[in-house]
Amino acid sequence: MQTQWVYQLRDCPDAEDVELLDEEKKDEEEGRPRQILARQRGGADGLVDGYVLQGMDAQAHTAVCTRVLAGDPDPVAEYLLELLAEVCPKESAR
Repeated sequence: MQTQWVYQLRDCPDAEDVELLDEEKKDEEEGRPRQILARQRGGADGLVDGYVLQGMDAQAHTAVCTRVLAGDPDPVAEYLLELLAEVCPKESAR
């Protein structure tokens, strides 16, 4: 079964504000949008933007994410994983 979430990615220069991502729904707990996202910025030579979930509407399957960090993939990923561990210490990261 597929669940589609529409992500509104805020505060990223030169990027669209809404992006559609498909995620497989494995169970009810995983049917939620991701807590963190790292997205490669188009035309930016490998730079990524890191986003955190700010809010969601479960009925409309929409999630609002705000950019918190931009740069090379490794430091951005490390920062996002540390942030996820602080915010959701008992949940598994996806």
